[in-house]
Amino acid sequence: MDGSYDVKRDKMSGGNWDYTGAKLLEWLTFIGNDGAARRRWPMTINAFYILGDPLRKAEHEMDWDLSGDKKIDDDKQFDEAALWSLVEPLLELSPDHWFPRGKWATIQALQTRQRSLEEK
Repeated sequence: MDGSYDVKRDKMSGGNWDYTGAKLLEWLTFIGNDGAARRRWPMTINAFYILGDPLRKAEHEMDWDLSGDKKIDDDKQFDEAALWSLVEPLLELSPDHWFPRGKWATIQALQTRQRSLEEK
């Protein structure tokens, strides 16, 4: 033994961030289900609710990669796909007046672009 310390050796399987993905989803769902907050800030509270699952999924994949359980093959592709999984539902949730050229036309153009990037 050369005295060097291998950090990966002591990492718990899938526990790089102490399994916070499940906690993150639980808290975002909890906040997203708050009726009083939903009545006052429906779009923002809905964002908490709808982002829980894609954030948990992204955290899970990154956690497994960092803990050595499963490798993300292409970091750039993963990063863009994970970000898109957050952006797309927020675009759909956003008010129509934010899109002067049409909300759904903009979203569909972005979806088409994202699919073409995923196919490469």
